[in-house]
Amino acid sequence: MPGRVPNNFCEQGWRSPFRRCVCGCLAAAAAFGLPQMLFGGGSPTPPANVVAGLTGKDLAQELCSSAPVEPSDRHGVFVIKSGRNRSEVPVDCKVILEGGKWESIYETSNTATAGAEKLIIIHATSGPNQYLYARAPQPGAALPEPVPLSPDALGQSFGGSDFSIEELGLDFFHWPGQQRLAGERRLGQPCAVLDSTNELKSGIVRVRSSIDEENLGLLYAEGYDAAGNKVKEFSLDSSSFKKDAQGHGELKEIGIDNLKLHSHTDLKFDTVKY
Repeated sequence: MPGRVPNNFCEQGWRSPFRRCVCGCLAAAAAFGLPQMLFGGGSPTPPANVVAGLTGKDLAQELCSSAPVEPSDRHGVFVIKSGRNRSEVPVDCKVILEGGKWESIYETSNTATAGAEKLIIIHATSGPNQYLYARAPQPGAALPEPVPLSPDALGQSFGGSDFSIEELGLDFFHWPGQQRLAGERRLGQPCAVLDSTNELKSGIVRVRSSIDEENLGLLYAEGYDAAGNKVKEFSLDSSSFKKDAQGHGELKEIGIDNLKLHSHTDLKFDTVKY
């Protein structure tokens, strides 16, 4: 009988590494909440038959309810490439735990051409994300107080990068349509494939994601518009991280391609252990 992963896995610290990176760094480490950060890093491994027994809706709910086990405070930089143009935007990423909720806070620094931005994503185990956002009107100006964003505004870029606000919140796991597809292998790992759809929104309306069955880490995702065109692609690469003799790793960067704009963003971090 399909069902959710038992709660004791979460109590033991088994968490989606990508959510820990997306919501914990860019931490849930930082963004669509990566290796543990990719392969678990000593965290308890769930029984192999648990993920196989989950429906698409159950799997999405498990991903949405997997809270970070501890607060975090990380620093990174968006490296944005479009044609021959290249820019860098420093970003600080913090996670604050508050009972059954947690906040992922992203704040970019001023650059020569853009003011600072701040994004607060409020996550809960039993409800949708809430988004608060602020942007300085010009370089060097003070940030105003963050205000709530409407659903229509979640597709906008954050920090001038190819990561949208809703992608940093892994919002597609909250969409109404969640269907399991045939499994596949990514980076040599067996993956569950989840097809998330929301036909009522604009922009990206479907996300196909490959999720590591061993630790629920998101290894690959691609986003499609209403016409069925693939417009974004996120993928981890084995060169993005390395492991030490104890099997622990250091996450170096994650990347996303915007196929519509022909641009690419890497989020490069200071050392993130998993």
